[in-house]
Amino acid sequence: MTIHRVSPYKTRLDKGNAYWMAQLASQSYIKETNSVKPSVKPDKVKILENLKKIDDEFIEVYSFDEHSSQAILVDHQKYFCMAFRGTDQLIDWIDNINAFPVKQLFGEFHRGFWNSVEAIWDQIYNQYKRLNNLKVRKPLFLTGHSLGGAMAVIAGSKLIHVDEPFTNIYTFGQPRVMTRNTARIFNIESKTRCFRFNNNNDLVTRAPSRLMGYSHVGTYLHILEDGTIEQELGFWHQFIDSFYGAIESLKEKGIDGVEDHDMGKYLDAITNWKFRDR
Repeated sequence: MTIHRVSPYKTRLDKGNAYWMAQLASQSYIKETNSVKPSVKPDKVKILENLKKIDDEFIEVYSFDEHSSQAILVDHQKYFCMAFRGTDQLIDWIDNINAFPVKQLFGEFHRGFWNSVEAIWDQIYNQYKRLNNLKVRKPLFLTGHSLGGAMAVIAGSKLIHVDEPFTNIYTFGQPRVMTRNTARIFNIESKTRCFRFNNNNDLVTRAPSRLMGYSHVGTYLHILEDGTIEQELGFWHQFIDSFYGAIESLKEKGIDGVEDHDMGKYLDAITNWKFRDR
């Protein structure tokens, strides 16, 4: 059993919450292997089995797969979590017509990322509402890696828009999701509930370009090469200034070629939690 525990109502940065959100984002990548046809659907049975080995208070895992979008809804005795999965198709969505913003909710969002959430939102949200109405109401977390992180932020935007409460959003290697003015509104509404981890030189977090009007949201946390985690905006400014041609590099190497983007590296750093607060 892990020493990391979730604090269900703690909206500030918390190492236990960060660990479990990274763990759930990682688990969402496990695919079904017992189907006749190749499947990309998250394997809810295997994921639940893995989670119970670490924490026996997990109750159930629900999996969703629709139009190249995948996610899991995790039911724990103390909380719910929506964990959204990344995809190799991220590169295509960063640098084609899907990258243009679409007007939704309280602003403008990346069209491709928005459509990814729309594909499964009714299913995952309705399942969450059914469970939360049947049982003692529990807090909700949102998480995801890569495209999944972008989807988690858009899911949070949807909840903000209808005044639906959630505790935190934790994302890992997340690309930009919304335009600058929309990001300002999101940050005001979400307050200190959104945390965005960037591992060393993860190029995915630099896309889509600021020149297209996109901005990041939430509290920025930088993972150094030695695994140290710092909450320091200066690192983001250095990162922006020291990398050019990020889109071209991503297109050339693909997601698998961007070593620092690997979810396993995020999970390792957060598990070890060498946090340095300045």
